[in-house]
Amino acid sequence: MALFGFFKPEKPVGFTYRPRFYDEKKGSFQERLKDARELTSDDPEELKSRIRRKLKRKSSYLSDKKYRQKRLVRSNMLLLLVIVVLMVITYAALHLYLPTIIKYFE
Repeated sequence: MALFGFFKPEKPVGFTYRPRFYDEKKGSFQERLKDARELTSDDPEELKSRIRRKLKRKSSYLSDKKYRQKRLVRSNMLLLLVIVVLMVITYAALHLYLPTIIKYFE
């Protein structure tokens, strides 16, 4: 297997910038201030950017990996529960009615 990976080019290392000092309150205040200015402004470009940002925010929950994983686990658990309930019902029905069904065929 290592032979096949030998001929593939290496992927570049990603770079993420993390500032050392970040004032979270100031950042959230600046964001709210920008939103308030866009709400009061009549500039069509700012209106477009506000609509675009809100659409991205609303659609981001569908692309969120944790959200999709949680929904997948929930659906799998529901499927497992349905299978177990059907197996219990089948076992109870066979246990209760099988002797009478065998008597009819004898």
